[in-house]
Formats: sequence, C-alpha cells, structure tokens
Amino acid sequence: MSKIKIGIIGYGNWVKDAYIPALTYDGRADIVAISAKSDATITAIKSQFGNTVDVYSNYEDLLNSPSIDAVMIAVPDALHGKIVLAALDSDKAVFYEPPIGHTRALIPKVLDKLVNAPQITHADLELGLIPVISEAAKLIKNGAIGKPQNVGIDLRSNWGPEPDQDTTNINRLSTWYVHVLNILLNATPNRVLILDGYGTSGRRQSRSIGLFDYNGIWGELKVNIDSVDKLVITVEIIGSKGEIQIDILTGELKLRTKEKSLTEHFPALQPYADWPGMRESITHFLNAVESGNSSFANAHLVAELQAIGMASEESKDTGNWAIVKNLLR
Repeated sequence: MSKIKIGIIGYGNWVKDAYIPALTYDGRADIVAISAKSDATITAIKSQFGNTVDVYSNYEDLLNSPSIDAVMIAVPDALHGKIVLAALDSDKAVFYEPPIGHTRALIPKVLDKLVNAPQITHADLELGLIPVISEAAKLIKNGAIGKPQNVGIDLRSNWGPEPDQDTTNINRLSTWYVHVLNILLNATPNRVLILDGYGTSGRRQSRSIGLFDYNGIWGELKVNIDSVDKLVITVEIIGSKGEIQIDILTGELKLRTKEKSLTEHFPALQPYADWPGMRESITHFLNAVESGNSSFANAHLVAELQAIGMASEESKDTGNWAIVKNLLR
C-alpha cells in the first residue's frame, strides 16, 4: 500500500517534538506539505526538509492541494476553530487538537459541522490510549478494589496563567482528562460543579476543581497550571475494598487493598513522542485513514466530552451544579 500523504498546519514545538517523531516511528505516512506564517519558520522548514515538502505561507493553499490525503493541525487555541472548520470543507482526513473552539459561542458551531463531516476526523485524545488507564479500568471492572467510590485526577504544571480567556480551565482540559475519568468508570457524568480559584483576569483561573457526578460515584479534576511543580499528573481511584494510584507520565500503577499491595508499570509506547500516548494516537488516526472506518476519537465522542466542558461554564455562571446537556441539534 502506498504511504499516506500528510500535510501539517503549524510548525511549533508540538509538531517538531510530537507529530514528526510519532509519524516517523509509525512509518506509514510521508509529510508532503507544511504551512507556517512567519518567514523565519518557513526558512526553518526548508532547512530541515529541503525540497521534499511543499511549504505554504497560508493553510488555505495547503488544504487545496490535491497531493494530500490527510491534514494534521497544531496551532494556538485561538486558531483551532477557524482552521478545523476550513479543514472540514476539504475532502481530507483531519487530525486536530482540542479544544475545538476558544470561545463558548464557537464551540457548538464547530461541533455541529464536525459531527456532520463526511471524512475521517480524529481528536488528539492521547491520554485515553495509554495502557495504564485501560489496565486500571479492567481492575475496576473486575472488582479489584470493590465498588468505586470516587476517582480523582490531579494535574499540576508550570504552564503559567492564561489571562483574558472566554472559557474555564476545566472546559479547556476536560476533553482529555474527563475522558480518562469516563474510561475508568465506563460511564459519563450527568452533572458538573466547578470550584474556581481567582486572581487571573477572564474566565480561566490557574487553579480550579471540577466535580463530576457519575450517578453517585464522584469524579474530580483538580488543576493548577501555575504550580511550583514542572509537571505532575496522577490519578487515584478509591473503592470499597482498596485503591489504585496511577502516574500518567510513567505508567506506574499501584494497587492497594487490606490483603495485598502491588506495583506494576504499563507505560505508553517507548520512546515517547514528547508525551505519553502520542504515538498511539497518531497510529489510531492512520489506521482510520487506511481503513476508512471511524476513529475512536470521532466527532460524537468529542461532542459528549464538550457537553461536559460546557456544563462547567454554566456551573461557573450559576455557582451550582449544572446538568450535562446534549449539544447536538
């Protein structure tokens, strides 16, 4: 089978450190085009790739290229919605990063077009593909810690404040992290409560807690993006007979009950393409492109997750629990 021809929109660190290595490790695709805005970035692309790729100064020309099978988008959040909408007007498979929009008004507009798009679409939900999460989900399903009581994710990073944003931190991050909660509990929450910090202008606070009601089982996403820690992502699942602790970044899993204690490691594919699960995510996308079958990270899953994120916005406005509502018309 001939290789999949990839066009990439954007050429920042995420492309260089994650996309390109993951595509190289997989081996089934060739990068044939890249678009970037600045002259310096275009010069850097030509220096790395020579004449092996077409270089565009705008993404519209790349999307119109007949030599591309699939497009991968890695641009700042404020450009996500606009470029995803444009990509959906092409006949190309689309790999994109959440969030699908940087404002509350834009998210449902992009979502409506996304769910009706005829081509393969794949959201980069890489954390849902790391082996330690699926292993923990099996343990929970098989009753290793009894009946689950609550599941918490703790994200601490030094990414820094994001002032003057139109969406909450829980909304922005829920597509990845509430997806993990959903996998572990094999369920989706029916209501959301956000407990926001303060001190950052706009809606997006650096410190925030999202609580999610899974019919009496509690999910929690605790976020601090202005932490003294560079990056820590841990998960704790408390059950009636024990607990599971997970380190997302290393794949370490600790199972503790009153009868036993064990530690195992289930890391994502090594070496990482900058982030655990990136190799798996891009492999799933290429599988979908080759087969023509819908990706696991399809538009309907994204709609489900975005509905949870948008409920967090309602909770912020009301100060109360907000029911998760279907965003699809």
